[in-house]
Amino acid sequence: MVFLASEERQENHLHVLLVATGSVASIKVPLIVEKLLTYDKVLVEVIATKAALNFVSKTSVEAWDKIGDPILHIELRRWADVILVAPCSANTLAKIASGLCDNLATSVLRALAPTTPTFVFPAMNTHMYEHPLTTRHLSVIQDTIGYTVVGPIGKALACGDIGMGAMTEWTDIVQLVVARWSLLPKSMALQEAPAKSIPKYTEDLETGIPTLEDLAQNYPPMFTWDQVKDQVDSGDLAALKRHPALQKRYDAWILQVKEAHGSVVNFLINVRLGWGPQAPNPQPPSSNLLKPPGDVLVRPITPGTIMNKEWFTADIQDSLVKILPNDWPYSVPPEIRHYVVWSRLPITHPGIVPAQIWDQIVQDGLWGFSGSAYKPKGSGVESIDELVRQAGSEVRKYVEAKWPAEDYEVAWFVNPPRLQSIPGLAHLHVFARKKKV
Repeated sequence: MVFLASEERQENHLHVLLVATGSVASIKVPLIVEKLLTYDKVLVEVIATKAALNFVSKTSVEAWDKIGDPILHIELRRWADVILVAPCSANTLAKIASGLCDNLATSVLRALAPTTPTFVFPAMNTHMYEHPLTTRHLSVIQDTIGYTVVGPIGKALACGDIGMGAMTEWTDIVQLVVARWSLLPKSMALQEAPAKSIPKYTEDLETGIPTLEDLAQNYPPMFTWDQVKDQVDSGDLAALKRHPALQKRYDAWILQVKEAHGSVVNFLINVRLGWGPQAPNPQPPSSNLLKPPGDVLVRPITPGTIMNKEWFTADIQDSLVKILPNDWPYSVPPEIRHYVVWSRLPITHPGIVPAQIWDQIVQDGLWGFSGSAYKPKGSGVESIDELVRQAGSEVRKYVEAKWPAEDYEVAWFVNPPRLQSIPGLAHLHVFARKKKV
């Protein structure tokens, strides 16, 4: 069977090429594929190296297998809109960094256009990850080739060791794609057809900021309070969305804001926050660098030290922070208020985030809860969970001071850079529900 990109590509679809290599994390490949295919207008093809098939049965991938053509790597390159190398073993990492083309996977990667978004998810033993050659190889594929490296993360590994080296959670890999390309689940895409739950201005669009009454009347909630907490705790932050009709209204409003103010950041700084002077359009974090130092920090409006502080703390001065209701909240029940805490100082910073979990926080973000008996699942590794609690301690103390636990149930989170809709301003989200007397 000959695979031709011209015949296999479908208009208005996202074409995801998943490359699985020889790591035990390959057992997650079927889960990634199955979940991606629950989203609307997504097509997936899988390349599994011979070593990967030691962990994934041939029957698991043969439905996606395309065989037999001497220029298959070129056709797959033409077909793909995005490449996910998940997992990426130490062996394949070394091959990519060295430019080898000894199998279909490495041949496709060598043939890629520089503009094709390519994400690499390393997975290997801790000592292999910490080897100086691995550091060199990661530097080459990031700085020279331009791939985005995500992870690895720290956890108990398949070999029994505890430390850095595990592949990014498969759900987070899916959500990276979902957030980057604004994918909708197939069930939600069907809901966008005219229905009673969708207000009349999907046809006669109003673009102003909605009132609370407007939200309650025209945009039914998509999440319960328990679902909000579970979603925050899962790290699946991209799944917290606005009602599709509200999102359309927001998109139209954004166009007006950009025309009037030059950028959303300028509008926030000058109109909503009153923090002028007008800022230049911010540069988003580098698409091929997810590591410290500064490139991936949530940038302050004025870089450097402000009032003798370099990062967000629980006792931050009022002049450096502002709490605003989210003008365009996620679709939660009306008794839950969605706030955004804006900060002139970075909230995630190497000065407060332990180095051992920096990559994890950059990838996953931070979150926490107060005022309820809700128990976060954690990673399963107490030493790592303690470091995460340390990283979020200042935010937690700030939130508990503003929304006292005796009065409010709260779920809060700081989005990772890859999910931030306003990358030029540090901010955290707070969902607060007042307790019944």
